[in-house]
Amino acid sequence: MHKNNFEVIFFLGQDNINFKKKNEFIIYIGSHGDRGAEAADLILPGAAYTEQEGLYTNLEGKIQKAFQASYPPGDAKEDWEILNDLSELLKRKKIFKNKEELINGLMNYLNLKKNNNDSTNISVADFIEEKIFLGLNDYFYSNVIARASKTMSQCRDIKIESKKTGTES
Repeated sequence: MHKNNFEVIFFLGQDNINFKKKNEFIIYIGSHGDRGAEAADLILPGAAYTEQEGLYTNLEGKIQKAFQASYPPGDAKEDWEILNDLSELLKRKKIFKNKEELINGLMNYLNLKKNNNDSTNISVADFIEEKIFLGLNDYFYSNVIARASKTMSQCRDIKIESKKTGTES
C-alpha cells in the first residue's frame, strides 16, 4: 500500500490509515465518518457494532456473541450484507443466502480446523511474557465509534480540563 501498487483498496471500518493516496480508488464500508471515510472515493454505509448481531473474538481468542441494541440508520446495512450485494452485482451470485448460513459456515470451518490434525490446522500462537503499555492516551477514546460520539468527546474534554486544574483523583 505504501508503494501505491493497488488500483482499488477496500477499507472495512478502517480509520487507522497511514499512507499517501495517489491514484487508488478507495471503497469504504463503515459506520462513522472517520479518517478511512475521508480518504474514500465511495462510501458504503455499514451498521455500527451496536446495530447488528455478531460474533467477535476477544483478546484471548474466544468467540463472543453480541446482540443488536438498535437498528442501522438510513441506508446502512450490516457489512456481510454489503459484501453479499457486491458479490451479486459483480458475479451475479450472492455468497450467502442469509446471515444464519454465513455463521453456520464459519462455525463449521472453525470446527473442522480444530478437529483436523494435518498441517493446515489452526496453530496456537506461542505467547511471550511482555508488559503491555497503554500509555497516557485516551484508552476509551481509541476507537472510531467513541471518537465520533458527542458524549465521549464531552467526557474527554472534562477529563482533560480536570488534569489541567489538578482536580483529577
